[in-house]
Amino acid sequence: MPTMRILFTAATAEELHCAQTAYEKISPANAALLEVEFAVTGIGIAATCYNLTKILDSALLPAAKPYDLVVNIGIAGSYSAEFPIGSVAHITVEQFGDMGIETRGGFQTLFDYAMLDANTLPFVDGLLKVSDPYPVTGPLEGVKDATGITFQTITGIREHNLRRMESFSPHIESMEGAAFFYVCLMEKVPFIELRAVSNEVGERDKSRWDIRAAFSALENTCIRLLEKAAEAGKDAKATGGAHR
Repeated sequence: MPTMRILFTAATAEELHCAQTAYEKISPANAALLEVEFAVTGIGIAATCYNLTKILDSALLPAAKPYDLVVNIGIAGSYSAEFPIGSVAHITVEQFGDMGIETRGGFQTLFDYAMLDANTLPFVDGLLKVSDPYPVTGPLEGVKDATGITFQTITGIREHNLRRMESFSPHIESMEGAAFFYVCLMEKVPFIELRAVSNEVGERDKSRWDIRAAFSALENTCIRLLEKAAEAGKDAKATGGAHR
């Protein structure tokens, strides 16, 4: 009987395929310890919130085993030389970058404007933070922790990106990360977000992107994550209990 139930989510089928291929490449012995599911949740905040909440709610049915780990994967843009194209980031902090108010003085978050308390559940000091940085698996070799920011509008305007860097100090940009954090924190499920860098933020010249390298790195990272989850499953089996 599998001892670990894991859900992989991604905005697109192409991104999710990295996890599906990774699962096919682990050993049969490790695969037998895992119950792995895959779900495309759609692009953007609205689709992610709706579809992920639906999936997690169905997992709470009396006959269902809760997820031991929910993983969000995908490609993303990088603001930082720490995360070059082809690297993978483990996002430990997320922010909604466009949830606020434009004023003559610039952009203010709802927390800056005092419209929302910065510690309103699930926010902590205005940020969405992982409750357990490495649930089930522990740290993944070669994968650095990063701060993510989520925007519904990706811009190639340099001034806008500089303003975003000054306001939020992000490493990685996506269109779904903060929504994924929000739902998982509210639903109280262990979770990890992994993002592979395909391009520098603001670079709209697709010839300078490397999506293939990002997908390859993401697949390899998913293999390592699944192997570590299987090891945790072995430990749980040996002690006669689930790893929670």
